[in-house]
Amino acid sequence: MRKAGSQTPPLPQALRQTDKTAQDTSHAMVAKALAEGRVCVAYQPVVSTRPGAYIAFHEALVRLRTPTGALLSPGQFLPSVVGTTLAADLDCAVLRCALQELQRRPQARISVNIGADTIDSPVWMNTLMRFTNDQPDIAFRLIVEVTEDPGVLGHPDCPVFLQTLQGMGICLALDDFGAGATGFSEFRKHRFDIVKIDGSFGDGLHRNPDAQVLVSALLRISQHFEMMTVIEYIDNPADAAVATKLGLDCMQGFLFGRPDLCLASHATRSDRDLRGAG
Repeated sequence: MRKAGSQTPPLPQALRQTDKTAQDTSHAMVAKALAEGRVCVAYQPVVSTRPGAYIAFHEALVRLRTPTGALLSPGQFLPSVVGTTLAADLDCAVLRCALQELQRRPQARISVNIGADTIDSPVWMNTLMRFTNDQPDIAFRLIVEVTEDPGVLGHPDCPVFLQTLQGMGICLALDDFGAGATGFSEFRKHRFDIVKIDGSFGDGLHRNPDAQVLVSALLRISQHFEMMTVIEYIDNPADAAVATKLGLDCMQGFLFGRPDLCLASHATRSDRDLRGAG
């Protein structure tokens, strides 16, 4: 582990060249996928802790389909486009897919993620306006997730951007809360409807008393601000049982479903399957 105040040694020139080449290749791959319509969305359910384990909403997660048909996860391409216009283009593509799904399924609720680059792009907002003008109820079934990242929440146009969304009836979610990127002051600056507690707390929750205490504290703060709570990375029944006992509203994780290109695949599963009950 690097000690505080020490400097990371520079990479050798050969490695820097390799990294730059790989980044350029990945960047070009994303641009080509966007141009050819190979950006798609996988949906993961967020499930209520209340009896019945109903699906509260689905999160739309970006994927790239290669020319051979394979699906690439975000970690394989997103790092190369952060801070570029392609990041906003990906957010636009995901938003369009989610809005089309909301049009087809009047009972569905879907969340989409945005980054700082999207706030600077009028295309994302224009896409949203076009769909909601044609079908106003869509706005009330859309959730926009803003990661707990100073790059997003610290953006000078972020307050107006979020207020515009709320004025349309769109729910706002603070994602990855508790990861340490920002402070509790964000709850006073922006009125979020949902808070998603970072998966580092949910993963192994049942065997980590410290995480349980911290989640309880985050839960009380969220309840004070009247926000619905979601805990991420709930992958086994033991963690789900603790999350339910603590009083969280919803859970998300592999226990309830892996991201799937077909949203309906989750909706057709039984309550027994969703809860992972034996």
